[in-house]
Amino acid sequence: MACAMDATDIGAVADRAVADRAVADRAVADRADVADAFRLLRGYERDLAFMRVEREMRRLREVQAAMLFEVAESVSYVDDGHHTPTAWLQAVTNSSRSSAAHAMRVAVMLAALPLVAASLAAGELGEEQLRLLVGLHANPRCGHLLANSEQLLLEHARSLPLRDFGVVCQRWLAHTDPDGARRDHETSRANRHVSNSQVGAGHVLHAEGDALSGDIMTQVLDEYANAEFQVDIAERLADHGELASQHPLGRTARQRRYDAMLAIFLKASGAQHTAGSTRVPLINIITNEATLHSVITNYYGDPDPAAAAEPPTSERMWLCQTTSGAPVDPADLMIAVLIGQIRRVITDSLGRVIDLGRRSRLFTGAAREAVLLMGNRCCWPGCGHPGVEVDHLQPWARDGLTSPTNAAPLCARHNRYKHTHRTTIGRTSSGWHHYRPDGKEITPTKLAHAVQEVR
Repeated sequence: MACAMDATDIGAVADRAVADRAVADRAVADRADVADAFRLLRGYERDLAFMRVEREMRRLREVQAAMLFEVAESVSYVDDGHHTPTAWLQAVTNSSRSSAAHAMRVAVMLAALPLVAASLAAGELGEEQLRLLVGLHANPRCGHLLANSEQLLLEHARSLPLRDFGVVCQRWLAHTDPDGARRDHETSRANRHVSNSQVGAGHVLHAEGDALSGDIMTQVLDEYANAEFQVDIAERLADHGELASQHPLGRTARQRRYDAMLAIFLKASGAQHTAGSTRVPLINIITNEATLHSVITNYYGDPDPAAAAEPPTSERMWLCQTTSGAPVDPADLMIAVLIGQIRRVITDSLGRVIDLGRRSRLFTGAAREAVLLMGNRCCWPGCGHPGVEVDHLQPWARDGLTSPTNAAPLCARHNRYKHTHRTTIGRTSSGWHHYRPDGKEITPTKLAHAVQEVR
């Protein structure tokens, strides 16, 4: 149906277009001003300015979630023919079904957990922390128990790096829903498979299985990949001599891992003709006394019900995993106790393995292994690279001890950076902390609190 516009209507449209153009021009100018000012900032001041914007976005995220929950509670979404609040949100924001459903789950969780909502409004929680908490809250078997641990999990979410908080959430889930965790382990074993498909001139090899078996395979693959890395180092040194460090390696890390996997397969193809050529990899299952006592008591039972072992009350205390962080079924831990070799590793209140009493300049053997039991990935914020070196926190030249309490796992790049940029590293109950020469902390988890203090 055609619709005629008079001169007044046309003028109104033109005025709106001019106004919109003026707003757009102002936005471009504002962006340029912000960019110019931000470009002058460095280090702590740069991070602080960036986090001010991030905090405001998080605050608005909480406001929007409260509005979304109100739409769901008032059923106002039916006014425009939508059958669910998720469908309404999808239409209003022109978003995908999955992102709208996630936003709805966030809104429901924040309504049920006021402390989490307040922390988000204060800018202390990021989107990834919310996603982990939403996953726990949406769990049909134990989501209703999350309110009992709200304060504890919230403290970890605000203070721990994301990777460590993810581990805490896994432990909470295993602690509150042991039957579900057991089923997950059994399902991963039952569904183990390998598929191989040809794609054009290449191929794709895909494998799935349980976490413990995956950790064994990963350890073997890492050893072979490190051997390939040493080959690349030697070849580069032979080609370029003293200038070797100025030239790239012949292969990327991804290429070396593929070649390492091929080497494993090639060796296995001839292993059947060579007796005793295979080596059983060593896998450490890390636990603590409280968890082990609970597992043993639940396995054998206790004639005295009053003395029955209860799982550790703190989510961080429930510990049953490999050194890489892969969760281990308590049943597998019990098998290791019965038929495996047990090594007692004692840690202090900060999670550091105690001094092994060896005096040496370099971290080797048991001293190096003790440090890596605290984490086998680079501890630098935002890195997490699996290939690590162990170095002194207090330098050896300044009377630093070769002790696990004076060491940190760092990748080669950040190990060099620590020395050349005079940064210092420390460890507390909340994890690793990294400081610039001026004493300002690099760790991103502290910036949200710093912005609040500045204000």
